[in-house]
Order: sequence, then C-alpha cells, then structure tokens
Amino acid sequence: MITPIKYKIPDEYFFRLHHVRPRFKTDIEEVLLYVATSISEMNVLPKKESDKELNQVIKQFKKNRSSSDKTINNWRTEISALFAFIQKSEKKLHPSKMAKRLSRNQYLDEFFNYFLYTFQYPGGHTRPDYIKSQIHAGIKFKPCTYILNILAEGEKLLKKPFSITAEELTQCAYYDLRVTRDGRSPKEVAKLVLENRKNKVKYDYKYEQLKNEKTGTFPSSGDVYRYAGDILDYMVLANLLHDKGTSFYYYLNDENENTINYHLTQTTWFNSYDEFYNKPEIETSDISNAEEVWFNYVNDFDSIEVFSPQLNSKQSENLSKLIQEYHSQLKGGKSVPTKIIGDYGESLILAHEYLRTKDKSKRQHIINKIPTHLGVGYDIQSIEVEKNKRYIEVKSTKSKKASSINRFKLTPNEWDTAETMGDRYFIYYLVINDTEKKIFTIQDPVKKYNEGELKIDKYLVVNFSNSNGNWQRLLEI
Repeated sequence: MITPIKYKIPDEYFFRLHHVRPRFKTDIEEVLLYVATSISEMNVLPKKESDKELNQVIKQFKKNRSSSDKTINNWRTEISALFAFIQKSEKKLHPSKMAKRLSRNQYLDEFFNYFLYTFQYPGGHTRPDYIKSQIHAGIKFKPCTYILNILAEGEKLLKKPFSITAEELTQCAYYDLRVTRDGRSPKEVAKLVLENRKNKVKYDYKYEQLKNEKTGTFPSSGDVYRYAGDILDYMVLANLLHDKGTSFYYYLNDENENTINYHLTQTTWFNSYDEFYNKPEIETSDISNAEEVWFNYVNDFDSIEVFSPQLNSKQSENLSKLIQEYHSQLKGGKSVPTKIIGDYGESLILAHEYLRTKDKSKRQHIINKIPTHLGVGYDIQSIEVEKNKRYIEVKSTKSKKASSINRFKLTPNEWDTAETMGDRYFIYYLVINDTEKKIFTIQDPVKKYNEGELKIDKYLVVNFSNSNGNWQRLLEI
C-alpha cells in the first residue's frame, strides 16, 4: 500500500491567524440587516447604556428571547468588534457609519465589500494581546486581496477557471508566515496548490501548536480551516467569488470584474500599528489606544461607487430602449432623450412601472424618476389615470440568500410626505436574492399605522407582515 504524501507547514513558519467568529453565521445576512436597521438612529450613549440598548435589539431577533445573557453579550461583542457597527467618540458609543449605510441601502453585497476592503491582520477586530503576537511575528496580511490574486494567477496558469478550498488556502497561505510575513507571491501559492493536487497530497492539520494541553487532543479539520473559510464565504456574499452550489470550491466571479479589479488595484492599509514592529516590547495599552482609530478607519470609506449594485450594460441598454419606446408612444412617435437617474433598486422599479403600465398607456400616463436632491419624500411619480397619481418610495434589500426580515427605515421627510399624500403614497419594498426578485407594495402606510395594522417604532423603522400589502413578481425587461 502506498503511503499518501502529506503536506505540513514547517513549525518555524506556522502561525495560526484567527478572528472573531460570529455564532450567527448561518443567519449572518439577516442578523446584520436587522441590527443595522434597528440601531441606525440610536443615541450617543455611555458604554454601559449603549451595550444595554444593543442587547435589547439582539434579544428581539427570532428565537433570541429565550437566549442567556451570555449568548446575547457574545453576539453584541461579535457584531461590534468584527463588523464595526459601533464607534466611540469622547468615551461614548454610537452607531457606526457602516451600520447606518447598511440600514439606509440594505445592500448586503455592498456591505461585505466594504468589510473585506479594510479587513487585515493585524486589525482592531481582535484582542490587543493577539494583535501584539501578530506584530511580534511580523505579520502584515490582507486576505481578500491575496485570495483574489491567487485565483487570478491560477486562472492564468490553467487557462481556465481556477478554484481553491478553505483547506488549501489555510495550508498553503493563511497559516504560513512565508505568505503572511515574508510576502510569498500569490502565483507561487497557486503553483503549490496545483502541484499538491497533481501529487494527491494529503494535508496534515495536527500541528503541535494546536494541541489542547489539557486533553492532549487536536481540533477537527473543520475547526482548523474555518477562519480561512469565513473569509471565502464573506467574499461569496460580496459577489467577489462564487462556489457553484458547493461549500468546498471557490472561484472568481467573473461577472463582477470591475469590483474585483478595484480590490486588486486600490488597496488600503491601516498603518497605526506599523510603529510597533521594530519595538522589542509593546505595551498592551498602546494597542488598546489604537482601537478607536481602527474603528474610525474602517468606517471612513463612504462613497466607493463600484461597491454599489448596478445595472449591467445590457440591463441599462434595455431600460433605455424601453423608456424611449414608452415616451415615443406617449408623444406620437417622437423620440425623446432619456437618462436613468437613481440607484440599482430604483432603476429596477422604474422599469417595473413602465412594464406594468405599458399596455394601458395613454397620453396622460407619465412616469417620472424624481432626482434625489429635490428631497420630496418619494422616488418615482406615476400618473396612472388622469388626476390620479401614485407616489412611490423605493426600499430595496439585496442579499445572497432569501431573507425573512421584513424591515426597512423611513426618513422623517418620507413619513411626512406619506401623511400628506395619503392613499396615493406607496412603498415598494424590493427583495433581490439569488433565487428571486419580488416587490411588496404598501399603500398609505400612515393610515395602516394609525389603524394598528403596521408596526413602526420611534426611529421610523417599519416592521410589516403579509397582511399589510401585497407581494408581486418584479417585472423585468
């Protein structure tokens, strides 16, 4: 019997990278959207009061009402530390820009791109003592950028799509100081992965450094690979990678080329730890003092257009043609110049409205996209019949998985407009995921609230149920 070849990182190069792991990973999109929407208008509070309010929010999520205080505290710490939902200023805490942006846009793929763009080792998402150990080891590593480069180099070598597993990433890069400290190139790692596959190498995860001193046992392979696996999964949620229906092999998402190129070419680095690398001794207090700077840093990227969901060129072209056709019909065959104004969700709803009304269009039936800067409290104006207008406020959520969180936030201006327009005011809640695109329409939300049908809290966060409106399929070009 032939003994399989085993691959193991030499002990002198082994360093286990890890980060906070959320206990809610299976529900991660729903949890983050729920919490961001709930806390986006939370007041600036002392830490004790802020923790208490965030705990109350988490407690209301699904089955958490029966969870222990320890579980709730762990969730709060994980959300605050890893995803930077809380910022500090003058010893008080408040919702971060990251949380507010997610609450406002509800685009989870955009959120995970921002998260991955700044994620690095060392970073303020881990404890100060572990940051110290990374600095002493000389580690400087941005996993998202590096993984994208490995996959790109692998494609060049194979001349076809190249994949990587969490096991291969862990063994050939993530835990190897030759990569995380010494800068071994992504091309070398891609070659190593291919060579190991060719030789049918078995990976040895039972490093002495991982041995439990009390029990003398080693962690399971899943425990060893889960940190690299987390980052790969977050990259799938960001639409940077896809896994072709499996949880083992990860490929570049070639349909998201512009965003991938941005990650590869517009890199950033949090440098507040750099001064400690040549110091023989590092005070934990110095590391702790950099924490506030870290959370400000990860929240400082607020307008990266390429991260926002956009219509692809074909969708945009088809929408322009549709609008031209529609207006030409209204104006007796005359072509009119058109311009799509609005974000991804608003553009899809605009197309939906044109298609919904297309066959019954009359001269007085006009649909307008209202420029955002006018601040009128709605996004689209649709004149269905003479003197009867539909004022539409678009709320969109875009995620990888189907979500059951029927929540969105209104602005005071939108609420005031809804109150003024009455039954002519509609909310179109657009849900987009890998399996469906659908709209929930709510007519006259103020009336529904006054009659006790619709739940709206003091921050104008709306919780709706199926009885508050109607689901319908998004009409697409």
